Amino acid sequence: MRSVSTVLAGSGWGARGAFLLAALAALAVRALPVEVGPAPGRAPPAGVPAGGPSPAEGAALSRPLFDPGRRPWTAQGGRDLILRPDPATPVLVLRGIRLDGGQARAFLDDGSGDRSWLAVGEGRGDWTIAAIGPDRVSVAQRGRRVEAEFLGRPATLRPAPFADAPPDLRP
Repeated sequence: MRSVSTVLAGSGWGARGAFLLAALAALAVRALPVEVGPAPGRAPPAGVPAGGPSPAEGAALSRPLFDPGRRPWTAQGGRDLILRPDPATPVLVLRGIRLDGGQARAFLDDGSGDRSWLAVGEGRGDWTIAAIGPDRVSVAQRGRRVEAEFLGRPATLRPAPFADAPPDLRP
């Protein structure tokens, strides 16, 4: 290990002086109190109150978040519609396929607890079975087809829409 005097001997007076000035500036910034505020004589942008929106006025709901000319929330529906939790996403797991002569049935687990075998055209909720093959089942849900494979990955369906959603947001 080298001593401090050996390290300092390798540097010139200019480097030592620059380091000393940087250290003094860092100490001054840390030690001197500074008040941060708007520039004197500058008015806030149009549409923003002089003191800015207070928390009681819903400042967190104004958009865009970091723009000085923030505007109120403009989404459709009320705050309770937006803040409610998302509905559970139904996941279909194909547990079994029964081919009994000309009648094919499938046992799909969607988490509802119903343990009935379903034929083509039957279903639960807003999905129905469209086709049953020897190793997979095709499910139709609101114009979309999803494949569930036996002993494969679960098929993810769309969550059911809220009944009280605004008409523009319904599928």
